[in-house]
Amino acid sequence: MSETLETPAVVATDAPADRYAGVEFGSTTPETAGETPPAPADETKPEPQAEAPKEPDEPKWYVKRIGSITAKYKAEAEQRAALEQELEQYRRTLATQRGETQPEPELTPDQIRQQERDKLAAESAERQRAQAFGETTKRVADSLAAAHGSAAVTAATQSLVSRAGMDFANPTHRQVIEDISELQNAGAVYYALANDPDAASELFEAPERKQFAMLHKFAASIEEKAPAPVVADPAPKTQQISRAPAPVAAASGSGRAVSSRSIYDSDLSPEEYIKLRSKK
Repeated sequence: MSETLETPAVVATDAPADRYAGVEFGSTTPETAGETPPAPADETKPEPQAEAPKEPDEPKWYVKRIGSITAKYKAEAEQRAALEQELEQYRRTLATQRGETQPEPELTPDQIRQQERDKLAAESAERQRAQAFGETTKRVADSLAAAHGSAAVTAATQSLVSRAGMDFANPTHRQVIEDISELQNAGAVYYALANDPDAASELFEAPERKQFAMLHKFAASIEEKAPAPVVADPAPKTQQISRAPAPVAAASGSGRAVSSRSIYDSDLSPEEYIKLRSKK
């Protein structure tokens, strides 16, 4: 059975076909049937975008309540962590007392060598710090001895230690001394602090971030006033009695001494008699 292609029948209409249908005058592009022509550009208006709905503000009491609950849970967590740490410390202490301490794990050769290197590095750093601080104190001592003598160095240091609480083992006190050594008038500042224990104790007890400013303020103030020296009370002077003979009274109106001897004295020697006789 053979298939044949049939041509669709064309329905004829009485009205003539309009070949200009769908064509807008002034344009060469025909429009597709069923589509609305676009509006002119100047007549289009952007549609207002819908604003996102704002979330309602939480009441103040609600915010405060949430904050208090959060703080409470945080405090409880910190307290629980502290209790656990304390309990672990008690366990270690009890195990030590009972002799139940676990032996420390054996170190590998590399770990042992690293510990030795760390120990040597720490000792070397400590020696360098001690040497640097020794040079710092020497600069202060030399400046002070040049102005007030070597004895003033010991007296000033003892005064600062006993009256102002200076401690060479305290890192902040050592830093103050290092700052003093960098001043041009280091010896004068050190000497003035020894004579003003109130200012010295206030400086040593101040926070570290304020000590540098306080030191420079004090250093500027000592140029206006000279402190009293730190010296011991002088020993009382004893009155010395002279053993020299009393001076011979001189005659009035004459610069020569007048002798009380005369030629009539019975104990005159021949020489004295001749001398007295020749004066007449």
